[in-house]
Amino acid sequence: MTDAQSQTALSALRIDRSAVPMKHRRRRRWLLPAAALLAVLVLAAVAVARRAPTVRVAEVREPLPGEQQTELSASGYVDSRRRSVIAPLIAGQLVKVAVEEGEAVRQGQVIARLDDRDARVVLDRAEAGVRASEAQLAASEAQTLNAERTTARTRTLASQGAVSRAQLLDVETAGRATEEALNLARAQLSVARRARDAARLQLTHTVVRAPFDGTVARKLANEGAVLAPAALTGINLGGIIELVDLRALEVEAEVSEEQLSRIHTGQPTLIFLDALPRQAFPGQVATVRPAIDRSKATATVLVRFQSVPRGALPDMGAKVSFLRQPLPPGALDLQGQSPRVPASAVVRDAKGAAVWVVKDGRLTRQPVRVGERVGDEVSLARGPRAGTQVVAAPAPKRLRDGQRVKVETGGG
Repeated sequence: MTDAQSQTALSALRIDRSAVPMKHRRRRRWLLPAAALLAVLVLAAVAVARRAPTVRVAEVREPLPGEQQTELSASGYVDSRRRSVIAPLIAGQLVKVAVEEGEAVRQGQVIARLDDRDARVVLDRAEAGVRASEAQLAASEAQTLNAERTTARTRTLASQGAVSRAQLLDVETAGRATEEALNLARAQLSVARRARDAARLQLTHTVVRAPFDGTVARKLANEGAVLAPAALTGINLGGIIELVDLRALEVEAEVSEEQLSRIHTGQPTLIFLDALPRQAFPGQVATVRPAIDRSKATATVLVRFQSVPRGALPDMGAKVSFLRQPLPPGALDLQGQSPRVPASAVVRDAKGAAVWVVKDGRLTRQPVRVGERVGDEVSLARGPRAGTQVVAAPAPKRLRDGQRVKVETGGG
């Protein structure tokens, strides 16, 4: 075969693209975009499937004493029935503070001393005034005694006709004048003595003493501070220390006004301190303050400890359970009692009962053995320890081991 014949044969094998129908070319034109769209939809579906679901969690908790007898609960703070800012009764410069924060003091113990130099000068002047008044009184008494003798002698002479009636009247008038002078001297001495007593009292006020047994909660001033008892501005307000009686602690709990009818004086309570979370302290209602807070529609209920716990301090956060009846002996002992979770947190399937534990944003299925049901909760004879977070109401067939989840926050 010649070269010309070979070229003719190859030309016959070529596809004439101009002869391809128009509809096939149009089909190829939208096939690529459709494939791209399908890929995007597949990727989106995978992303949605892998997105961490949001779950609401609950905490495995230990049972609280008296839960079954609790009428209602309220929050509040610890305070003391005897709590005062100790300030001087007079203005002056602080020269000594004799106590430190945390120190226990007894009633009458010296807390601080003020500069007493001015008070001593005033006292010295008052005592000098008393001495002068006493001397004046002594002189007036002598003059009065002499006037009485002169008047008696003159009356005798007048009865004998030795002196005139006018002379007798002059002597009697002079005698009455000395008596008035004596009365004035006595009054002046009384005033001088009162001034001396006031000066002595002012001097004693330079020594500040504890009004009751207590503990120094805060030290409000140091040596060199100038204090004024009537100060109404500034940080100090004239105080030297804040004194608290730690034996007179109580809880001020806020109760809504619609719940006040469920509370009465002497009602048994249990007090839980935020600082001592694993302990409960018995108490009772002391009184309800006869005033309502308009802004919060609450009243303050004063609850006293039966025995003030060691470690309790003013301003600690507290919760109070108001009980329907006193607890029997030993009811505060929670040893051996199982932790509790919401009943909705327990799932049951072919593998048995379990809860979904949430830790570091991932799920773990943990088998449990369920005990008795108490209200909306169940006790766990076996399972996670108290404080563990679990899914509160897991959706069936949506959770799996190791799955990443988001914990629902309070904002929803």
